[in-house]
Amino acid sequence: AALLCGGILWQLALHSLGFNNLPSALIGISRDAVPFGQMLTINGKTHFDDELLEEEVNFICGTYYVYTNNRCIEKLSWWPRLQACAGSGLDVGFWSA
Repeated sequence: AALLCGGILWQLALHSLGFNNLPSALIGISRDAVPFGQMLTINGKTHFDDELLEEEVNFICGTYYVYTNNRCIEKLSWWPRLQACAGSGLDVGFWSA
């Protein structure tokens, strides 16, 4: 699912998994996918596409939690989380060069 996300998640997944896993991700919706995530009905047939959970996105981005001096918990990450770019000038809504 991370290979189909685009943006930083796609780049991190591709770096970790390698190009050899890319063709299997591009084949399309798998009938073998566990029925969690997004349910799609195409031509009267039901398919499930695995969608990343927030915890999985946080894991890929290297998110961790730290206690601040005033005993609050702050969420930090090694890589920008999706919220950092969503709706900003960097989010143009399509792949760009």
